[in-house]
Amino acid sequence: MTRRGIKIRAVDRDSPAHAAGLLPGDEILGVNGHDVQDELGLKFYLAEEHVVLEIRRQGGEPVRIEAEPSEGTPFGIELENFPTRICKNDCMFCFIKQLPEGVRPSLLVRDDDYRLSFLHGNYITLSNLSDSDLDRITEQALSPLYVSVHATNPELRTRILGRKKPDDFSGKMNKLVGGGIKIHAQVVLIPGINDGGHLAQTVADLYGYYPGVNSVAVVPLGLSDHGLARHEFTPVTPDFCRRTVWQVTPWQQRFRRERGHGFVYLADEFYIQGGLPIPDADSYDDFGQIEDGVGMVRRFLDEFDLCLARRRKRRPQLDGTLVTGELFYPFLRDCVARLNRKLGARFQVTAVTNRFLGKGITVAGLLAGRDIAETLAGRTLGECVIIPNEAVSQVEGIFVDDMSPAGLSALLGKPVIPGGRSVRDFLHVACDRPGPR
Repeated sequence: MTRRGIKIRAVDRDSPAHAAGLLPGDEILGVNGHDVQDELGLKFYLAEEHVVLEIRRQGGEPVRIEAEPSEGTPFGIELENFPTRICKNDCMFCFIKQLPEGVRPSLLVRDDDYRLSFLHGNYITLSNLSDSDLDRITEQALSPLYVSVHATNPELRTRILGRKKPDDFSGKMNKLVGGGIKIHAQVVLIPGINDGGHLAQTVADLYGYYPGVNSVAVVPLGLSDHGLARHEFTPVTPDFCRRTVWQVTPWQQRFRRERGHGFVYLADEFYIQGGLPIPDADSYDDFGQIEDGVGMVRRFLDEFDLCLARRRKRRPQLDGTLVTGELFYPFLRDCVARLNRKLGARFQVTAVTNRFLGKGITVAGLLAGRDIAETLAGRTLGECVIIPNEAVSQVEGIFVDDMSPAGLSALLGKPVIPGGRSVRDFLHVACDRPGPR
């Protein structure tokens, strides 16, 4: 995990790196006396006008090379990927332990890497951070970080993370927040474990770090049909969701009066499963935890209203089938009905039950290709099938069950098109495609 050096894959011509004499295969060990472990560290130390690089070439002895990075100009190297730090916890609800055979490989990586948290918003627990990691995070201002807390009570947190002893969570938080690092925290709420009074303590403790802790996302426990977790925990119910909303809402109101900021936010599932209205956009402030399913429905609905108002009828015979998870289905169905009325289109929306992972998994991002294929088999689909963009890995290009959109297209005999990252992308995909020839 602390391996020194990072290897160069390629060097761009006419770049500062090329001018310094760097070559593919060279291993950068350090910059101006600082050890380098990955691309983040290299970029940080290359911010100076003049640098001395410590290089190892083809396994030989280290040599020193001077370089002149140019501000605003890429240094001109492509680096190898850094090894991902693997989680050492044994969390009681770990979703990886709930996965069936045949899932896409990336889902089996139990990462707990602060670099991925900074770069991509992955949640880390802090339990695997060393003092040198904390020093590096604050020195290089790797902010914001996304932190899975679950509970601030040391004994309860230790139990949830499956550790043998507490991990000095408060000490690490004090060091990060004191060093200027902004944190978005997460609580996976487990009925009968860290809810009720424990949730109240956790939120109050995290509020004590505000504004260092900028937000807290509370998301419900997800249970698949695989692994031991489905037998060990009480499932999330509509009544549990309603009680959670009623508990958290007064806290949000108080925080907003005190700070002008809601601070703690509930995942959309709590409102949908609880049969409660989705809050308005102002309730989510800057939507800082939208990738965790917090405010995603509200943003879609508001953006859909705005984008549809700007649309004009162009081609009267637009048709196709849109698929989504059961959680979002009622909202997408109603939006598409309005689109059909305004544009004279004939789109249909189909909810797909997640049989691959389990019927309790209702989000669109975890739909399996095989479940979509089985649901749509034998139906009249129209010109194409539009799938949720988040259902396909942006890196591997496959569904959760290792099927590709091309494979799904072959099964259905129709083009399969991801819906895009935004409502504007979705409407472009749905409405601006050339008609059938």
